[in-house]
Amino acid sequence: MKIIKFPDPILREKMPEFDFINPIMDPVQLEKEMIETMFANNGMGLSANQVGIRARMFVMGHKNNPETAQAFFNPEVLATVDNIEDLEEGCLSFPGIYVNIKRPTKILARWQNSKGEWQESKFYDYDCKCFLHELDHLEGIVFQDRVSTLKWALAVKKSKSNKRKIK
Repeated sequence: MKIIKFPDPILREKMPEFDFINPIMDPVQLEKEMIETMFANNGMGLSANQVGIRARMFVMGHKNNPETAQAFFNPEVLATVDNIEDLEEGCLSFPGIYVNIKRPTKILARWQNSKGEWQESKFYDYDCKCFLHELDHLEGIVFQDRVSTLKWALAVKKSKSNKRKIK
């Protein structure tokens, strides 16, 4: 699978529900391939539209603990807390750009696993941030939309400066 980069229009589309009755792809295989792609690109999360698949699905996981990586089909947030953290985020569709984004520190979420079974869990801290970042992708929202124009411009400038230093 190939990562789609911004400004590809699919990143601005709201994704349709994943249909387990008439799936666009075997959900177990989709989960496997997306997790492999995410880890191959040093990601912690990857949404279906980031690889050109129009479906309400994403994967999340840490390469230090690859066996815990999992897929989230038709995810939704049921509740959030008022406590907000301002932590750095990156995105595989915006390589090299990192920016702090304010998000809740805890959510209660619900989704279907690759077998179509409904699951529910709380997510905290960075897992919460990652879940919300990937859910944004499914809504056609990119992390650039979550910050001011000035903050984004500074992040892009810093990214270009870092690329020059690496060479």
